[in-house]
Amino acid sequence: MIRARFLSRGRRRAFTLIELLVVIAIIAILIGLLLPAVQKVREAANKASCSNNLKQLALACHNYQDAHKTLPPSRIARDAYATWAVVIMPYIEGDNTHQLWNVTRGYADQTPQARQATINIFFCPSKPRTTRISPSNQNRPGTGIAHGTTVGGAVVDLSGACGDYACSAGDGNLRNQRGANGAMISGNVVSPPNPGPQPDENGFDQPNLNPPVLPLIPILQFRGYTRLDTISDGTSNTFLLGEKHVLHGRYGQENGGDHSFYNGIGYNSAQRVAGPGFLLARNIYDNTAGTVDKFGGPHPGFVLFAFCDGSVKSVNVGIDPAGLRLLAVRNDGLTIPSDF
Repeated sequence: MIRARFLSRGRRRAFTLIELLVVIAIIAILIGLLLPAVQKVREAANKASCSNNLKQLALACHNYQDAHKTLPPSRIARDAYATWAVVIMPYIEGDNTHQLWNVTRGYADQTPQARQATINIFFCPSKPRTTRISPSNQNRPGTGIAHGTTVGGAVVDLSGACGDYACSAGDGNLRNQRGANGAMISGNVVSPPNPGPQPDENGFDQPNLNPPVLPLIPILQFRGYTRLDTISDGTSNTFLLGEKHVLHGRYGQENGGDHSFYNGIGYNSAQRVAGPGFLLARNIYDNTAGTVDKFGGPHPGFVLFAFCDGSVKSVNVGIDPAGLRLLAVRNDGLTIPSDF
C-alpha cells in the first residue's frame, strides 16, 4: 500500500490540449503587447542616431566655413563636380576618403574607390534602404552627356555611394541656380573663369551654349556663395541640412533623386528645397508632386533638420506651407512663427 501510494504521488499529469492552447494564446498576447514597445524603443534610438548624424554634419559645415570663409557649396559647379558631401569629409573624420578625391576634376575622372566609398554618417538608421550604391547607369558623367558615354574608348563604371541627407537650397525658386535663397547653394567658380554656366550680375545662371566634353574642365579654385553671417533671417530660424526624401523603391535611382551623393550632375542628389510647392513628404511612399526635390524621412510624423546654428529639431510633416518656406529661405526678412 505504501508502494502504491508512492507511485500515485510520483505520476505527473500531462497538459490538456485546451490548457496548451490557453498558454499559447497568453504568450501571443504578451508578444503583441511587447512588440510596439520594442519598436518604439528602436525608433527612439534611431531618431537619436539620425539627430546626431545631422548635428555632426552641421558642425562639419561650420568647421568648413572656419577654414574656407564660406559655407560649403551645395555642389562645386553645375556639372558633374563634387557636392558638399565630398568637401566636408575632412571635418567628419572622412579624410581618408577625401584624399581619394581630386575635387578639381569631374565625377567621371575619380577612381571607383572614391565614387563608391560609403560613410555611415551619411545614412539614417531608420531608412529601409535596399542599396547604398547608385548603379552606373544612374550617374551621368557631365552636362548634356548621356549614361554609357565612353571615356578613353571605354564605358566607365560610374557607380557611386548614396546618402540620406541634403542641404537646403531654399524654397524651390531657382533651386538649381546660384541665385537660390537657401543656406547652401551652387558654388562660385573663381578659376578658371568660365568652366560652365555663369551667373549674371544678380547671381542667376545663364544658359551654357558650349556644354563641356569629357574630361570636364578642371576647377582650380571655388568657393561658396553663402556664409553664416549672410543668413539674415537668423541661424536658429533657417534650415541648413535635413533628411532627403526618396520614394520607397527608387533607392539608388536618378528619378528618385538618389543617384550618387557625390555627383553634382543632378542638383537633387544632395540638395532639397521646401515651401508651398515642395511640402515635406509624409512618409517614404509619398509620391506627390515634386517628390524628387522634397525633404522627408522614415520617422513617423516628422522630419529631422539641422538649423544653421547647429541645433537639430523635428519638424511636423503637416507644417503650414508658408511657415515651411520661411524656414527654408535665408534672407526674406519675415518673422518665423513660434510654433513651427
